Amino acid sequence: MQSILANAPKPHEVEFARKSVAETSIDNAWERPCPYNSSRLLTEGSGDFDVDKAPLRCRRWQDCKTAGADASRFTEGFFKHHKTGEEIPQQWKKDGEDLAKNDAEFGGGSGHSYNYALKFAEENWRLFEGRSASEADKLVKKQFWQWCAVEPLSIWKSKLDD
Repeated sequence: MQSILANAPKPHEVEFARKSVAETSIDNAWERPCPYNSSRLLTEGSGDFDVDKAPLRCRRWQDCKTAGADASRFTEGFFKHHKTGEEIPQQWKKDGEDLAKNDAEFGGGSGHSYNYALKFAEENWRLFEGRSASEADKLVKKQFWQWCAVEPLSIWKSKLDD
């Protein structure tokens, strides 16, 4: 029961969701569950929140969490490549190209966010310089989240319309 409660949106997170600002108002939001599908938000009155957008917001939220973890892994990989000459796995590029070609099949936003994770990593590999892996991981996820969480919901809409 404690595990379920720990992974449920907290009351203040639901209030941010009610105001449609959860993505930018919750500390370390990429570590938290999507508050837009909280039963409290959907049953206690949503205020000005458009309940019909909850699935889109949660899909974006989840894709941003997943792609943020990818961005961290990729950034560390690019850092190692620049520091030691270690090869970048070609599978990353192939996966990104496949997602881009079949973006609608992968839910619109998944391919979009994955490809940005690769681009972000290539451009920001220095975030791992002079930092512990955990410190750099958190910084990458934070910066990636700041970009991803405000991307237009229309990118995720195409898959939900199918």
